[in-house]
Amino acid sequence: MTADLSPHALRTTAPVLECAARLFDEHGSRGMPMSVLTQRIAIETDTDAAVLRRAFPTRLDLIHSVVLHATREHVRERLTADDPGAPATERMAGLVRGHIIGGWRHRTALALGRELLPTLRAIDPARHREIAGLYRTLREHVREIVIAGVTEGRFVVTDTGGAADKVLETFDSLVHWYDPGDGLSLRDLSEVYVDLVIHHQLGCPR
Repeated sequence: MTADLSPHALRTTAPVLECAARLFDEHGSRGMPMSVLTQRIAIETDTDAAVLRRAFPTRLDLIHSVVLHATREHVRERLTADDPGAPATERMAGLVRGHIIGGWRHRTALALGRELLPTLRAIDPARHREIAGLYRTLREHVREIVIAGVTEGRFVVTDTGGAADKVLETFDSLVHWYDPGDGLSLRDLSEVYVDLVIHHQLGCPR
C-alpha cells in the first residue's frame, strides 16, 4: 500500500512507476489525459491521487521517473549479473540473454527514454545527464567485454566502441518486431541473439 508515501518517495516507488509504464504501453505516452492517467494509477496502486499530482505535476515528470527507474534497474541487473573472471564469450552470452529478457520487461520505459532524451537535452540538462550517464555506463560495460574478447583472441573486431554500439542497437531493434504471440519464446529468441552477436557481429569462430 503506497497511500502514505511522500511525493518524493513516489518518484522512485516501483508499483507506481510500473503501473504508469503499463498504461503508457497500452495507451501511448499521450493517449490519456494526465488527470485520467493519475486517477488510474491512484486506483490501481492504492495511492492518494493528490499526492500523486504533487509528485508528478506534469506528464514529463512522470515519464522521466518511469524512464529513470527502469533504466537504473536494467543497467544494474546487467552489471551485477556479469562475472568478470569468466571467458568473454560466456560473459557476452550472459549479457545478451539478460538484455533480451530484461529489456523486454522494461521495453516501454526504454523506448520512452529514447523519445525523452532530446527533450531533456533542450530543457533539462541535469535530467538528461542522469539518464544519458546510465546509457554510457552500459555501453562501456559492453565495450569492456568486447575488449576482453579481443584480448583473449575470441572476438575479431577492430573498433571496440563501434562493436559495442552495434550490439546495443541489435538489442534495441527487438521492440520493433518481436511479438510473444507468434510462438517464439524470449528464451529461444535470446539464443538466436547470442549466436548473432557472438559469431556474426563479433567474429568468434564456432
